[in-house]
Amino acid sequence: MSIMPLPELPPQAEGIRLSVLDAYTGQPGSPLGVGFWPRVAARVIDFIVHYFVALCSGLLLGLLVAIAARLQHRPLSAFFGRQSPNGIAVFVLALLGSIVFEAICEGFHGSTPGKRLLGFTVVQEDGSPCRPGSAFIRSFAYVIDSLFFGLIGYFNMQKTPQQQRHGDVLAHTVVCRRSDVAPENLRGAGQFVAAFLFAAMADAALMISGQLLRIIA
Repeated sequence: MSIMPLPELPPQAEGIRLSVLDAYTGQPGSPLGVGFWPRVAARVIDFIVHYFVALCSGLLLGLLVAIAARLQHRPLSAFFGRQSPNGIAVFVLALLGSIVFEAICEGFHGSTPGKRLLGFTVVQEDGSPCRPGSAFIRSFAYVIDSLFFGLIGYFNMQKTPQQQRHGDVLAHTVVCRRSDVAPENLRGAGQFVAAFLFAAMADAALMISGQLLRIIA
C-alpha cells in the first residue's frame, strides 16, 4: 500500500510575507524609526540643555573679563562698552555649537540628552552603533531639515519606511528606540556622561568665542 505524499505549501505565501515585512522595516536587520513628534520633543529638551550651557558660558565669560579688568586696573565698561552691535558671529557660532554638541553626543554614545531621556538612540541602518562621521553629517544636515518649522524634514520622513529625514538618508542612520537595538550595539551610561561633558565643553567654547569676537572687534 503506497502512502500519498503530503501537499507542499505554495512558495508564494512565504515570499509575500517577507516582502511585506521588508517594506515595513526597510532593509533586513534594521530597526524601526521614531516618528516626527517624539523627535520634536527630544529636540526641545536638547534646546533647553543648549540654553543652559549658553547661560553658564555667559557667566564664565563675565567672570574672566572681570578678572582681566581687575588685573589691568580698568573698569568693566572698557571691555563691555565697546562690544560690536553685529551679532552675526554670536549667532553662527551658537548654531555651530548646537550642531557640534549633537554630533558629539550621537557619535560617541548614540543619544543626546533629549533622546536619552525619551529612550531613543541613533544607529546605522544595519543596527550598528552610530559612527562619529555619520553623526556630524546628520547634525549639519539638520540646518536644512529644520527649515519652515521642520516641514522639510517632516515630509522626507513620510517617504522612508524608517522615518529618516534628509540628514539620516545622507548619513545612513536611523533614530529608533533603545529597546529595538541589540544590547551589544548599545553604549552605556559612562559613555553617555563622557560624551555629554565633552559636547558641552565644545558647545561652550564656541559660544564664548562668539562673544569674544564681539568684544575685540
